[in-house]
Amino acid sequence: MPLRSDWSTKPCSIARGIEAIGDPWVLLILREAFSGVRRFDDFAVRTGANDKVLASRLKHLVEIGLLQRHPLSKGARPRAEYLLTEAGADALPVLHAFSVWAEKHGPNRDLGSLGISCAACGAATQSADTCRACGRTLAPGNVIWSRGGRWPGTFEVVGLPAAG
Repeated sequence: MPLRSDWSTKPCSIARGIEAIGDPWVLLILREAFSGVRRFDDFAVRTGANDKVLASRLKHLVEIGLLQRHPLSKGARPRAEYLLTEAGADALPVLHAFSVWAEKHGPNRDLGSLGISCAACGAATQSADTCRACGRTLAPGNVIWSRGGRWPGTFEVVGLPAAG
C-alpha cells in the first residue's frame, strides 16, 4: 500500500518500514490491536476510520503479515477477528518510540498522553523497548498503557493469541 510511491524495494530499511506501517491509520489500528481490539466495528469506533479506509488498511496488515484474519461467520456479511502475528507484536517498540517522541516534540502535548509502564515492576518508562527501572524487555504481555482523553483507562498490552 504505497503512501505516495512504492518504497518496498528501496535499499533503505526506513523506507521499506514506512511502506509497511508508515500510514497513520495503520499505526492507529496497531495501537488498538495492542489494546485488545479484534473486530472491524471496534476498530472503526476506536480509530475513527471510515469503513473503506479501515477495510483497506486491515487487508494491507494481513497481506504484510502483521495481523491474521480469523473468520467467525459466513454469509452475506461475514464476521472476522484480527489478531497480531509475531511480526505485528514486534512492532510494539515502534509505537512506544513514536509515543515517546510525540510526548516530547509533538503538537498539543497538553491533550493527553500514552503512559507506558512495566507490568513486572510497575515503573513508568520513557524507553521504547526496555524498562529502565528493572531492565526487562517491554513486550506484549508485560506492558501496561494508561490513556486519557477519549478512551481513558489502563490497558494491558496484548500480543500473540494464547496457544491452544
